[in-house]
Amino acid sequence: MKVAIYSPYLDTLGGGERYILTIAEVLSKTGSVDLLFDDHLFLMGAADLKDKSAARFDLDLSKVQLVKAPIGKGSNPLNRAIFLKKYDVLFYLTDGSIFYPTAKKNILHIQSPLVGQPAKSTWGRLKLKGWDLIIYNSNFTRKNSENNWPIKSEVIYPPVDIEKIKPLKKQKYILSVGRFSSSKKHEVMIKVFSDLYREKKLENWSFHLVGSASKGDISYIKALKKTVAGLPIKFYPNLDYDKLIRLYGESSIYWHAAGYNEVDPTKMEHFGISTVEAMAGGCVPLVIGTGGQLEIVEDKKSGFIWNTLDQLKQYTVQLSIDHKLLKDISFESKKRAKNYSKETFTDRIQAAIL
Repeated sequence: MKVAIYSPYLDTLGGGERYILTIAEVLSKTGSVDLLFDDHLFLMGAADLKDKSAARFDLDLSKVQLVKAPIGKGSNPLNRAIFLKKYDVLFYLTDGSIFYPTAKKNILHIQSPLVGQPAKSTWGRLKLKGWDLIIYNSNFTRKNSENNWPIKSEVIYPPVDIEKIKPLKKQKYILSVGRFSSSKKHEVMIKVFSDLYREKKLENWSFHLVGSASKGDISYIKALKKTVAGLPIKFYPNLDYDKLIRLYGESSIYWHAAGYNEVDPTKMEHFGISTVEAMAGGCVPLVIGTGGQLEIVEDKKSGFIWNTLDQLKQYTVQLSIDHKLLKDISFESKKRAKNYSKETFTDRIQAAIL
């Protein structure tokens, strides 16, 4: 089977790229997989982007071929149609735009609520007819997109390497993982930790912030650092995966706040891979009650769901002093994470392409 995979965002190395590149790894074990590069991505250095992706996400992409393709912004429709006809399957991580595909089976992947409505125009409806399936990363994403993308769809949750992430000797660490962007609500979490620490409710605890960061995010990180003087708060931009695994294993509590005070679905967490990873490491997740987080955490069983900052503070303090509760929910959290294994993901993807 000959498979083509394309993401226009391959230079950002976010959750969508991790998802689509895991598909590349999985299918390259039994078939031929081409990772397509548009002109923009190719000029950035295809081999370098592949190597960075493999290292960041701990993937084996050695059997994945790199191919410059007539695809993406400004590409010639006829050349693209001829080029894609040689593939049995095409996976496309859409940014909201679509084209008429010509592979034997064509699958869109949607990572976040998309408000574009291709079905509203004659040309949009025609292009949609070329796609056989949409794979969403969560029920939340599907619910907030499917009216705009009225074709067959299914939810396949992102894969998590739960076998590689294991609980270690626990420390008094609170961890949060997410791109260094204001959408992840770092300022909110820093304020909560600062309040609890200064009130002596989290003595000897520390707060650890991990996330990807591009050059444009450096000023944001610097601004955050200015607000934490004298507090045990550490920043880890672009942390190596092996070191992140260790932090997952050592941390006791995990915070997630993306979506706090938001009503727009596009500004909420669409799934929450880092939440599942933290759970695999035995962290107790305290997550905002919006978006895809509600599909992951069972409230007061495998973690806590909060809607106000007072609730976040209450649950955090409760866990910091009740060691049995922390241990019990940590156990349930790790057990819950097994639902999102790479093996399950592989089975679902292989079934989707048949």
